[in-house]
Amino acid sequence: MEEKYILDQIKDLSSQISFQSDNFDGDLSNSSLVLEDKNKDPHILLPIESLNALLENLASLREENLELKLERAIWKYVPIDFADTWTVVMSELEDKKRHNEVLDDTNLNKIVKDVKKKHPNLFLNLDDLLPSEIRQVGQ
Repeated sequence: MEEKYILDQIKDLSSQISFQSDNFDGDLSNSSLVLEDKNKDPHILLPIESLNALLENLASLREENLELKLERAIWKYVPIDFADTWTVVMSELEDKKRHNEVLDDTNLNKIVKDVKKKHPNLFLNLDDLLPSEIRQVGQ
């Protein structure tokens, strides 16, 4: 009696999951395996190596995106020598990472602004480029 109950459960579970693979022969490396849950939402199974590669690529893209945003934040404050400024800002970022601070767009701008306050020699002061008559008008 218990065997019939277990078989009924297996049949019930089998009806909730459907394989959508043309050539499933147990070799997952050559076939894509798509499963549907009871809500017809598709799910895929993939080798752990593929998942690790995907996660590594995502981490790399996130790092690249962060660097592009940081570059934009630095250029906003008009650096004299971008490479020197980049080095100082990266040093500040490493310090923030050691303290487990979240790095987002707002924090990146704040970090660059703080670097400008600490190291004004790294950035152009636009007031110095304006004639004294124009600077006096703004005051």
